[in-house]
Amino acid sequence: MTNQAASSCASEELFDGRELPCETKRPAFLSRCCNLPVGRSFIFVNGHDPVPLRRMLDQNFPGSFRWEELDPVEPDAMRLRVTKLAEPAGGFPPELLEFACS
Repeated sequence: MTNQAASSCASEELFDGRELPCETKRPAFLSRCCNLPVGRSFIFVNGHDPVPLRRMLDQNFPGSFRWEELDPVEPDAMRLRVTKLAEPAGGFPPELLEFACS
């Protein structure tokens, strides 16, 4: 990773989903995506490629998010930059916007 890319990652919020159970991780991740301002991104760390989450966002909100795989900084940790490109037509369902981890 270049120094510029490393400093860019350092200024972005980090969402580490590795320790969260799926029933908590999925709604927390979706809420974070939906509440993200257009043009902003966050770094998602997971123990594997989150194919189901990616598929769900891409199918339900096409063109609204970009996924970028980043170099791992630890073994067994996948890092992705998730960027919100646009608000979806019709907006997001309210239940996705209101989730909060306790």
